[in-house]
Amino acid sequence: MLKVTRSPFPLWLTSIVLLGAIAPLPALAQRAAGDIVIIGNSPNEWGRNQRYWNHLLNLSGATAAASTPTTSETPQEVDPKVLEQQLLRNIRVGQPQLQPVLKLPGSSVVTGTVTNNNRQPVTIQAINYEVVGANGELLQTGVATPEPSTVAPGQTVTYQKMLPNVPADIGAQVRLSQPAVVLQGGV
Repeated sequence: MLKVTRSPFPLWLTSIVLLGAIAPLPALAQRAAGDIVIIGNSPNEWGRNQRYWNHLLNLSGATAAASTPTTSETPQEVDPKVLEQQLLRNIRVGQPQLQPVLKLPGSSVVTGTVTNNNRQPVTIQAINYEVVGANGELLQTGVATPEPSTVAPGQTVTYQKMLPNVPADIGAQVRLSQPAVVLQGGV
């Protein structure tokens, strides 16, 4: 007579355990404590997000208390809106100019410069401007992106935007609108 014994583990669970023992899954085999995808727009945000996920996932285990820096070593977290305002105060945008495009009559180009006087690089998403006619009427609004858009500390870059339907000979002028500068991602 054939005796059938039942395993305490279901067959599918046994095969997964054996498969893992024979060929460990590459994703799991390469993971280590502290492997975090970097999310954020600044080193301050990167550190804050990494600390959050390490705490949430308890990646550092019981040694977390021993390796956690004291409050005097931890940089003070700054409100992103406050940081954005601080960065914007140190960005200088030169007065934009409206210049005719000689090869395309009836067209103009808005040109200007922007300087980053901060101690860290900033990425500028847009420079906002308005085109005003000779009688003061608002003709057009628009945005220009500097090239390159990430501006190093102390660096001055230019921006330009083609205006195919604004002739330069009508006495129009261009001015910055508010907000003059928009940072990418807020900060």
